[in-house]
Amino acid sequence: MHKFIIAFLLLYSVALKANDTITLASVDSVTYQYYLTGEWDKLIETGLKAIDQGIDFKFLRQRIGYAYFIKKDYYASQKHYEKALQFDKEDAITKEYLYYCALYTGNVATLRYSASKLTAEQKKILLIKPFKPAASLDLEYNYKSNTSDARSNPTYFRAGISSYLGYRLTLYQSVSNYKQTIDTFGVKQLDYLALANWSFSSHSTFTLAYHYLNTDIEGYKYPGNLIFGRLSTVKNRFSFSLNGSYFKYDIGKFGQIGVQAGVTLPGRRSIYFITSLNEMIESSNNRMIFSQVAGINLSKKLWAEGSVTFGNLQNYTDHNALYVYNSVDPTVFRTGASLYWYLHKNITLYGNYLYDTKEVEQTSGQYIQHSFLTGIIWKL
Repeated sequence: MHKFIIAFLLLYSVALKANDTITLASVDSVTYQYYLTGEWDKLIETGLKAIDQGIDFKFLRQRIGYAYFIKKDYYASQKHYEKALQFDKEDAITKEYLYYCALYTGNVATLRYSASKLTAEQKKILLIKPFKPAASLDLEYNYKSNTSDARSNPTYFRAGISSYLGYRLTLYQSVSNYKQTIDTFGVKQLDYLALANWSFSSHSTFTLAYHYLNTDIEGYKYPGNLIFGRLSTVKNRFSFSLNGSYFKYDIGKFGQIGVQAGVTLPGRRSIYFITSLNEMIESSNNRMIFSQVAGINLSKKLWAEGSVTFGNLQNYTDHNALYVYNSVDPTVFRTGASLYWYLHKNITLYGNYLYDTKEVEQTSGQYIQHSFLTGIIWKL
């Protein structure tokens, strides 16, 4: 009797495994039906199960990618469309959705690289051009309020223009003006930045920038020149980069090397974290600067971001050399928040507040500075 029961259980187990077995034909049929009926969760579940069992083909990856795209999980969608492209490197549909995934994840370098792979007809329909002298314009104004009687409240104005020099090469130029009175001396600074981005693969970018600073203190000129480079890679939800810069002006020479890593979490809020660690290299001593950024999608058109930075920021280069912190009084601690509002598909408004602890090196004293910035980005 016991032998009969054991034999029965063995046969039943084999039958269950046979029923669980899936084939390429059944996966193709079932996922296509889910695609037609719009049952995206079932399509994803079935497709991922098939992949786990070694069944993988172009149309399966395209269907899973489209299901994630409809669910607005563009990172997951991009992952599966990239897999589909491995099966057929000339598939126009796959390339178009990779373009849209890059668009909706906000990765301009990957977007332009994906645009280069589209057909001539797709580029015409999407109004994509390799050269565009004025792709976007941006303006920002910054007012700072401090608690020091010996320092006036500084103001800062900046204007920038982005140009497409090809599908994979972009150029950004910026000019800015800074004004402040320190003790009884008037201080102003004019800046010019030229920054080029080259996307040499779908996920990797090389950045090279030149930043010229012309500091004027009561008519005495202190020009400065800075060279910056960055090698970046973005793979789905993860980003990593190495950067370095060399800054020389009348008071000395300064080097900077750094590493940055970021991740975007799954989910509709697209919560992301970016961690940066930089070493400032000077003739007297080196010092470390640590920065942490966290952001979240509050709604369809609203993003929020918070940040904190520890370390002495004297001559620190930030945001791909867009900002160089060479003020007389160095910031030794910073925290703040930003808000981005996508007012229109071509217009973004943004605001930023920063709380700085500033240090007066001559007296070893400190004071607080509040920074209020507002800006606009207009895509042409």
